[in-house]
Amino acid sequence: MDKAYQELVEGRIFIGGAADAQKAFDTEQIDVVVDLRSEAGAGDYGYQRIHSPIINETDQQQDESVKEAIDQVVGAYNDGKKIYFHCASGSNRAGTVAIGALLALGKAGSIQDAEAQAKSVRPIISVNPQLKESLHRLFPDA
Repeated sequence: MDKAYQELVEGRIFIGGAADAQKAFDTEQIDVVVDLRSEAGAGDYGYQRIHSPIINETDQQQDESVKEAIDQVVGAYNDGKKIYFHCASGSNRAGTVAIGALLALGKAGSIQDAEAQAKSVRPIISVNPQLKESLHRLFPDA
């Protein structure tokens, strides 16, 4: 049976949509779920959840929220945890964090390479131009 979520980094970092967070948590023994949705509030989710919303307001706020989300994923990875991160559908905001995480972890040398890697595991990734601009500002040498 195919999973609706994918492994971005084998056995450690998983990406998908909000609807699959609980299944990924249970199936993959996830330690922490990073929720990138600004529209999702507090609640009892049944798993350890970090709310790290990506904000699409000013460039500075957007860049800071993207950086914080990437840092949450990379920090948990560096702490030896298994991570699942998601936005609503797992394509735009989650795609942005996937690209940034691959760059921050040194698993890709450029934004284009990181995007290609992310799309190879999750083909529905489609990062909007504004979020791609944030990645270029955050990773100016990539």
